[in-house]
Amino acid sequence: MATFVLIPGAGDVGWYWHLVEAELRSRRVEPGLDRESRFLERLVDLAGPPGALSGYVDVAPPRLTTPSPAVIIVRPRASREFTMDSTDTPTQAGKRSPLSLDRLRLRFRDPALESAYRDDRFRHNVGNIRFAFLAGIALWVAWGLLLQPHILALADRRLDTIMRFGVFIPMLLVGLGLTFTPLFRRIWQGMSVVIATTTILLWVYYASHILTLPAEYGYVGVILITAFTYTLLRLRFLLVVLITVIGIAAYLPYAFTARYIVDVSRVLATLYLISFGVLGGLAAYRLERFSRQVFLRERQLDQERERSDGLLLNILPRAIVEQLKTSSGGRIAQAFDQVTVVIADAVGSTEQGARSSPEKFAAALDELFRRFDQIADRHGLEKIKTIGDAYMAVAGAPVPMANHAAAAVSMALEILAEAGQVRWPSGDPIRVRIGVATGPALAGIIGYRKFAYDLWGDTVNLASRLQECAEPSQALVSEPTADQLSDAYEFGPTQIVDLKGKGPTPARVLLGRRADVPITLPSA
Repeated sequence: MATFVLIPGAGDVGWYWHLVEAELRSRRVEPGLDRESRFLERLVDLAGPPGALSGYVDVAPPRLTTPSPAVIIVRPRASREFTMDSTDTPTQAGKRSPLSLDRLRLRFRDPALESAYRDDRFRHNVGNIRFAFLAGIALWVAWGLLLQPHILALADRRLDTIMRFGVFIPMLLVGLGLTFTPLFRRIWQGMSVVIATTTILLWVYYASHILTLPAEYGYVGVILITAFTYTLLRLRFLLVVLITVIGIAAYLPYAFTARYIVDVSRVLATLYLISFGVLGGLAAYRLERFSRQVFLRERQLDQERERSDGLLLNILPRAIVEQLKTSSGGRIAQAFDQVTVVIADAVGSTEQGARSSPEKFAAALDELFRRFDQIADRHGLEKIKTIGDAYMAVAGAPVPMANHAAAAVSMALEILAEAGQVRWPSGDPIRVRIGVATGPALAGIIGYRKFAYDLWGDTVNLASRLQECAEPSQALVSEPTADQLSDAYEFGPTQIVDLKGKGPTPARVLLGRRADVPITLPSA
């Protein structure tokens, strides 16, 4: 056993202290409260090896083998502030997390995260890639039509037509066609690099043989091709740099060896290619870095959304949660013609609570109600609430159910069987009384704080009163419920029960399922 002591610190201790504090709080660790030493292993895993939190958080872990209770002191240091890079996650301290980003290569250290990012980027980018191919085709055609009158030599015109309509445009058409195949997801970046570099190399060859157009025509084309790689194709930063270097390395040797290109054109070509290359590389770097940061933020938002949805689903039915998401803030209220309500009460809980410690008494009720939750899930009932030592569930709300009465009675039988397997701290088996009633009901969410999905109406009151009148280890069922199920379940003779607020009311004791009736559970 170990005692965890939380010592608050200054407000500038950084994300890592907040993470440790949240972990402790999530385990309900309070000063002086004992917990299993197994949590120490979790804390050490969280903090890393001794000293990993040096300068940020003081963790004094005891030896697990020590026979006496140990004290773990977790304290933030106010003397040093922990800063987090915008691409890092709050789980980092001292050393980089697998979720962090390699600044140079722009690659997540976690392979699974990197793979998820690439899949996500492809899904969002495939439309841009198709548009890039279409735009490229349109530009090749438009430039060809506009420049054709200015290409004076017949040999140059013939070469322009062959290269433009026989090489460049068909390459883009092939790329466009591949975007509609399943294979494209795996090869799109490599294929884009091949098309871009091939286009640049062929463009340099083409420009070097079109002698009736100015020399600027060559390097402007290289700049436009490389610009496509990061503006529309949105290739990775490293791939953009690779294509840019290939373009510069392919064009400048031609520019400096061609006799008809004057020196000032060579200088301009060098300046333009290098300047646009650097600017394009910086743009590609910042675009990719930003997209990775957005991806991380979206994943964090998705995780928080899943967590909040999980919390809501522990409080409200799934159908109500979905309705809350789509509603405009109006009140949620429902009316049901027929539902069946089950209320189970643990007998003698007041006396048992007086004889037990709070922890042991709460543990016994917790185990009992957890079993009830599982039974409700198996039979398709919706847990409404617990009231003290009573458990309330409904079949047929918030989603109507055809066989709601059978599902509720089946749950009642299973509760009677399960309850005796759980014991009070005194060792006595827990016995329950159950009331089951069928009829109309109202349901909805009311209130502003600590709201919950609740059920109202005479059917709820009847189930509650029947439970109060039932004997220990007995389920008392309303007459309408028993009448619906008389072919599948056995009930005792009708008895008149004097119910508070209702007066004499017919009811029957649930005896069990008929032997010739198979057990059926609702499909998931």
